[in-house]
Amino acid sequence: MQAGQKKLSLNKIKPLIKLGVTLGLLALLYRRIDVPKFAGRLGEIRWSWVGVFWLILLVNTAISTVKWRALLRADGIRLSYRTLFSSQLIGSFFNMFLPSTIGGDAYRIVDVSQRSARTANTVASVIADRLSGFLALALYGLILFPVFRSRYNPDPRLFLLPATAFAGLMVVVLALWEQALLRRIAGWLPQRFRAKLEKPLDALLASMRVYGSQPRVMLTMALISFMFQFFAILAVYSISRAAGLAIPLLPFGFFVPFITLMEMIPISIFGIGLRDVGYVWFMHSVAHSSDDAAAMSLLYVAATVIYVSLGGLLYLAKRESSSGAA
Repeated sequence: MQAGQKKLSLNKIKPLIKLGVTLGLLALLYRRIDVPKFAGRLGEIRWSWVGVFWLILLVNTAISTVKWRALLRADGIRLSYRTLFSSQLIGSFFNMFLPSTIGGDAYRIVDVSQRSARTANTVASVIADRLSGFLALALYGLILFPVFRSRYNPDPRLFLLPATAFAGLMVVVLALWEQALLRRIAGWLPQRFRAKLEKPLDALLASMRVYGSQPRVMLTMALISFMFQFFAILAVYSISRAAGLAIPLLPFGFFVPFITLMEMIPISIFGIGLRDVGYVWFMHSVAHSSDDAAAMSLLYVAATVIYVSLGGLLYLAKRESSSGAA
């Protein structure tokens, strides 16, 4: 009973800790911001570039749905593209508005599991989807850092994040493929947990084997993951143009993956604060100010909120439809 109460208390305090970290980082970064200059940036937003940003997000939702559908189909789970696109869009809404960055993934798993009755296999598809995306991010950072460094001379320690992320992700991929280590870890669990975990783990690992045994699926994952991250870089570039910043595309090739990897660290709400730290480093590397970083970060969050609100409206429509059918 006490352990349950402690876990409940910890779950309640986590969002407060994240909020504190978020506000602390923002205060530390922008305590000396030039408010008139910052307001001037926001007052000169180029809405055509914001429209480009929204279009790119829509394209990325569409192509990521193609990748997820390919993974599910490889494992014998056949759902319509429309259903999966809807699930992706609603998942992006929950990613934005839930304290955890995996809230959208949880929604996707529940949504597809209710339709397929194959929860473990659905979990495997979402894990493979996420892993392939993170690997593409880390590779962009690794490949483009030398080019970025030769022109802008950033702190070489920035290379550590994509390098560490890539190494860690490769360990996870190898563990999922070889599987012996995961089964050994599962064997260390108490019997009551091990008995419950055995069948889902077998199903999840079997799905990973299915993906790896089909070159076409692996190629689809790789190509779409690199396309997705390239469009993500273009999306942030379009936000910089919307904010009136004349920064070349090249530095975004390293810094967007770098900042996205930073956002994955689960110590703030939706990466706010951490994202701002990344943008401040970025702006200083390309001879811009913290005011520009603040304008770009705020515009990015605001434009993203508007886009993912489509997912929220879709979720409400589905709820209303379900209630009406009942």
